[in-house]
Amino acid sequence: MTIPAHVVNGNRSTTLWRAAAGALAALLLAGAATAQVTGLYYQEIRKDGTIYVFNTYERYKSFQETGEMGKTAITLPGRGPSGETLIGENATAIDLFLFKNNLPGYDRPTPKPAAPPAAFPNVKISGLAYISYQDGTTGGKDYSQFTLKRGYLDTQAKITSYLSARGTLDITQDTTGDWKPRFKYLYGKFDFGSAGFLTTTYAELGLAHMPWLDFEEHINYYRLQDPMFMESNGLFNSADVGLLVGGNFGGDMPADYKKNVSSAYPGRYGSFQIGVYNGTGYHASEANQNKVLEGRITIRPVPDAIPGLQFTYFGVNGKGNTAAEPDWSLSAGMVSYESEYVVLTGQYFTGKGEQDGKSVDSLGNALKKSGYSGFVEGKFTREWSLIARYDNFDPNTNASNVRSKKTIGGVAYKFNSSNMLLLDYQQVKYDQPGKPTDKRTQLTLQVSF
Repeated sequence: MTIPAHVVNGNRSTTLWRAAAGALAALLLAGAATAQVTGLYYQEIRKDGTIYVFNTYERYKSFQETGEMGKTAITLPGRGPSGETLIGENATAIDLFLFKNNLPGYDRPTPKPAAPPAAFPNVKISGLAYISYQDGTTGGKDYSQFTLKRGYLDTQAKITSYLSARGTLDITQDTTGDWKPRFKYLYGKFDFGSAGFLTTTYAELGLAHMPWLDFEEHINYYRLQDPMFMESNGLFNSADVGLLVGGNFGGDMPADYKKNVSSAYPGRYGSFQIGVYNGTGYHASEANQNKVLEGRITIRPVPDAIPGLQFTYFGVNGKGNTAAEPDWSLSAGMVSYESEYVVLTGQYFTGKGEQDGKSVDSLGNALKKSGYSGFVEGKFTREWSLIARYDNFDPNTNASNVRSKKTIGGVAYKFNSSNMLLLDYQQVKYDQPGKPTDKRTQLTLQVSF
């Protein structure tokens, strides 16, 4: 056992053997009978009724320069020989001081046992339903009905630390009125971790998310009212068979932002998704061999000054899902802002064709389209919100009097973050001469479990 020749006790010199013997005794009592102790260091400083003790030279020197004891410091009020406060660099320094001064030992709290490794597979089952009563007119005809607008049964499984899976059944009503389940999502997901500026990267393979709608629906949470702007006008839906790769830019937003504003797509400088798909959506079979490329990039330019501000581009390039393979392309941009009190979005798109390939002229050429939409949510309390939305859609920019203009207003009461009741009014006006305005009042319960 190698022991330094001396140790300084405040301004006094004393031999080190008592401190070394104390440390050795502690090791022996703990059962480490064969422990080898080399180069033990000990210093103490008494100042203003406080005794500071150290067992590394580096911390002792740092304390003299900064006055900081470090993150591992332990404070014991009244444990000095004359009732002084004792502050040790760590538990070893405390033990050495108490033994040297023949004081009672330091009773440490029993350390918590290490958490057991995660058990795989880890399975979670959840559900989501939109249950509505609607009263209105469409095409000049009145209607009144209760309806199930959505019914999900969702199973997610963590298989390993890097592989998970999801299967989501969605109900649909056929022409006979029978309710039938179909898969909305069914994919395996690989979590790749981070690589420099790209963080939380992943890939979904199977009946997977497409890049746009899940992103938009986590800004505008009122999918229970009706589909989002571009989906409601038949351009595409939310899932397709293929491969999606995504991730965040520059790590995550702070915890308080994710708690109080949004935890979805929380990249500090934005996020991205790019995918290649059959081009059918999740409720059609493939009618040709072409594949569709889709991508989204979102930039959060000033995360510290205006954390809720994001700029998003979304693009599609491929063919519509018919044997004739009409063109399908789309470019869309959106500016969005989220905070605890308000959500704002504005988007514009231009393109030609659509996912199902049916929007063509008499020669089979895809029709050019454009449109824009704006949405606002005012959060007056955690429970109450007012929403408004305006959609302006042109299904054929080469024709006149074909635009539709949709206006939505509503009030929502949230039971908690995922269960709510929404009362809304919607009307759709058409430029086409003689086509009557559609109107609807709707009460919808969103149930999530």
